[in-house]
Amino acid sequence: MRKDLEVKKDGKTIKFYIDSPTADVVSRADRYRAKIWTECLEDGIKTKEELELMMEERGIWTKAHQRKQDDITKQIQDLEKELYISKGTKELKDGVNMAIQMRKLRNDLRDHIMKKLSLENNSAESLSDNARFDFLVANCTFYENGEPVYNGISDYNKKAADELAYTAAASLAEVMYSYDSSQEDSLPENKWLRHYDLVNEDGSLVDEEKHLVDLEGRRINEFGHYVNDEGKRIDIHGNLIDEDGNYVIVADYKKSTKKPARKRPAKKTEAKS
Repeated sequence: MRKDLEVKKDGKTIKFYIDSPTADVVSRADRYRAKIWTECLEDGIKTKEELELMMEERGIWTKAHQRKQDDITKQIQDLEKELYISKGTKELKDGVNMAIQMRKLRNDLRDHIMKKLSLENNSAESLSDNARFDFLVANCTFYENGEPVYNGISDYNKKAADELAYTAAASLAEVMYSYDSSQEDSLPENKWLRHYDLVNEDGSLVDEEKHLVDLEGRRINEFGHYVNDEGKRIDIHGNLIDEDGNYVIVADYKKSTKKPARKRPAKKTEAKS
């Protein structure tokens, strides 16, 4: 496997490629992972199993949290089955509502498990797995002339934040783990919406007239702002607002035509002699 890549840096185009790891590189990457695993344990970093016990003891992730995750997952599966294979004729709007509900539930599921995943990402297993992958990137990335981009894992770690390293890592992950950058499109609800032409090329919801809409079916523009049928920006209640989010003056105020009464000058009092 070879994948040619390029990035622009300081006005110049840098061409490079990633190649399949050799058996020797894989073996050294495995040893490096074991080394980092040992260092993690020596530094007191918990394993996933230890983290699960700690999370339950502290109420971060209990059996109740797990039941909620399982319940949301089941709701998504039930909706998928109804969306795809339920018997009887249904209106298109019923299918749209189910697909949107699946999107909402999937977002809820992601939010629900985020705390658990963030902690697990700091486990000894995750850190050592990440280190192994970094080792592979460092040893599988070459300039177009065949020279290695990185002088070992230490050099890669120093430069891991630049665009070249990011591009190399993303490309190797895509190849090794079959990561699909358009995996959102493959979700059942999005496949259904695309089948009925109810999303645009970016996967955003549209109505039957191809106008962008939110999850509630309300028209929006490309910035996510609510708009009316004329494309003018409005608030959630339909009131006109300008591009800065301020209300547009539509109230009708008439100026008074009645002239204010003139004040009579005060009478002068003559002084007595």
